[in-house]
Amino acid sequence: MSTVTLAQTPTPASQPRITAGGLLRSEWTKLWSVRSLWITLVAGAALVMGLSGYTVLEGTTLNGAPAEIPFSFTAVYPLGTLAFVVLGVLAVTSEYSSGTIRGSLVAAPRRSGVLLAKAAVMTGVTAGVGVVLSLILYLLVQVTGTLPIAQGMSLFDPDMFWGVLANTLLLPYGALFGIALGALIRNAAGAITLYFGLFQLGPQIIPAFLPEPLSGVVDFLPTSAMNVVRAAGLSDDPYGVGVGVIVMVLWIVVIGGAAWWMLKRRDV
Repeated sequence: MSTVTLAQTPTPASQPRITAGGLLRSEWTKLWSVRSLWITLVAGAALVMGLSGYTVLEGTTLNGAPAEIPFSFTAVYPLGTLAFVVLGVLAVTSEYSSGTIRGSLVAAPRRSGVLLAKAAVMTGVTAGVGVVLSLILYLLVQVTGTLPIAQGMSLFDPDMFWGVLANTLLLPYGALFGIALGALIRNAAGAITLYFGLFQLGPQIIPAFLPEPLSGVVDFLPTSAMNVVRAAGLSDDPYGVGVGVIVMVLWIVVIGGAAWWMLKRRDV
């Protein structure tokens, strides 16, 4: 009599358990193995460092006007935020265009973990880059003495600290916004075009097509809110920094929530 051995079918309990640490390590590997991602990260950081360093050495803003606020060396950070929005978009859409998103979602069937891990890694890395840039530029200001208003001022002086903190945190916010937008649109060209057309240029273009009483709605676009937060209360804005933070968070919640719903309900 012969013995027949039947292959055992793996049960859910015998399959490797997907952990949060595993998802984070996977996203970390993707960041440094996908060329477009690390090139965009390095280019954004280099752009901020180069232009900000130039303004510090010249002691002026980019338009040549004298620097009148202590944290004026962060005036170039909006360009870095824009670069990191593109980085966030590419972090998501590159997987859709290459088809690797299917493997990621097979490994993590609940799907939400993939998006959360990607957001955590990207915001963590860009926040770290922002902190390093701000510290280097602050030290450069103190060494060169080209910004008299900031000379000798502690980094933790309220007039310096809140402006530097706000501008530094807007860099990872850009990456997080890009991830949410990329996950919603799933196409790099479409997401970047939408960001430029609606959010970046919207405050200048949209009011021309709205009745005067409604033109103020552009003040609640995320880019408008970022400008309010970036000024740290030193400019004449339609609302305060606290409201600006709330507006920024609400945009992430709305776009990110829509992207999460589509990820759970729609095929890839």
